[in-house]
Amino acid sequence: MNETPIVRIQRASIKNFRNVESGEIRFPCNYGEDPFAPKADVLGIYGQNGSGKTTFIDALEILKTLLSGKKVGTELSDCISYGQEYAELQFEFSILKLENGNVSYNRRLIYSAVLSKDTIDETVKCVTPRSDSEKAAYLKPIFECTHHAEDDVFSPKGKLKSLFGAKQSEQMNELRVTKLMCQKEHRSFLFAPEFLKLLHDAAPAGDDTVEPLFEIALFAKTSLFVILNRNNGLISLDAALPFNFRTEKAGGVFALPIDHPVTIPSRILGIIKQVISTVSTVLCKIIPGAKLALVELGTELMEDGNQGTKIQLARELSCTNGEMHLLPLKYESEGIKKITSILHLLIAAYNDPSITLAIDELDAGIYEYLLGELLRIMQNSGKGQLIFTSHNLYPLETLESNSIVFTTTNPRSRYTRIKSVRATNNLRSMYLREVILGSDDDAALYEETNVSEIAHAMRVVGKRMESISLSEDAPSEVSDG
Repeated sequence: MNETPIVRIQRASIKNFRNVESGEIRFPCNYGEDPFAPKADVLGIYGQNGSGKTTFIDALEILKTLLSGKKVGTELSDCISYGQEYAELQFEFSILKLENGNVSYNRRLIYSAVLSKDTIDETVKCVTPRSDSEKAAYLKPIFECTHHAEDDVFSPKGKLKSLFGAKQSEQMNELRVTKLMCQKEHRSFLFAPEFLKLLHDAAPAGDDTVEPLFEIALFAKTSLFVILNRNNGLISLDAALPFNFRTEKAGGVFALPIDHPVTIPSRILGIIKQVISTVSTVLCKIIPGAKLALVELGTELMEDGNQGTKIQLARELSCTNGEMHLLPLKYESEGIKKITSILHLLIAAYNDPSITLAIDELDAGIYEYLLGELLRIMQNSGKGQLIFTSHNLYPLETLESNSIVFTTTNPRSRYTRIKSVRATNNLRSMYLREVILGSDDDAALYEETNVSEIAHAMRVVGKRMESISLSEDAPSEVSDG
């Protein structure tokens, strides 16, 4: 029985991407001999505000978009640092293929994307060792797509000709049209569904220069999840609760209103019930008594004429007389809502080594001791890959030092690890000491603030605010409307 390949990110490098001129991160799994050791790969990114934590999560979101063949759209120009002509992302992956439980191969692959205002130039390098003697084999480009005037769809040209024939063949013309469409829509060409279909039809089975593209595309669509902090606005506004989920047959996100019913297509009711049940089973262990319920309120016809089911999300409460009472989730804390929103994917990453989950500001609204315990459980007995940013320092005392990366004040070297950390050292204390006392390195961890200057600035603007409120033509009241 063939099994879906397991993919792990090993290294990442970003250049001229928003507030990062240059930064490289080596993932914990890259430090050992076996990147697929049977344990979770947990990476936490820490640092002061505006120093590149969210930027790295955004880079992962762009990576997922590119590898999924979707439009980067207007975000393309927003990715590039001010004053620069391009941004560059480079990610190194290891791909483990199993057949009947035995290792078939372990590929190394590097995907590079150069993002300019109007184009996306891409390179995929790969090597597939078949024996121990080949493990140090050279990574060579298997596909390269640029947008220079002389470029002929992609290179190597020998591969292009062997797959698609003469320059004026029907397939070649279809490739050129696909490439132009991808450029116009700000999409990856190498991972566009149209190109992958043509490639699938043209390439022989088992081609080591073709299969890696399909493996990475499948990983991006089914196993790479990125939860951006700005997506949590629905929770803060009590508008809806987004459920990020992954099952064997489906994955993605759905949102349920917090304080009123909603009608959903009956065909997806089963998935929603499965997700809510799974989340509730674990949630009540994390937060005693926090048990979710999906209340079905009957059926009705939807706008498209199909039958829908009216549902409402609630929490089960036990009254003093032993009876159960249902309360809309609106009245729960933001922390419970945040955990509920991401818990299904955390469960998936805990159990499935093929999952890579990135979460921006994991600590938002979550009690610090609980956060540390969740991360400890993930690192000690989980299987997947978890990447997170946080401001809460407690996890520095619970995670291994290789699992922590710090941002610096140097935009040309944004990410670093504290050196010479022993097993007996308290990483949190070491970090705070470097923040307070400074570092001998050029890349300091914190840009020092002056308390007196902050207090003075507050006094100055306070006087300005007073003069505004006392001006003769200023309104004495501001209407709520």
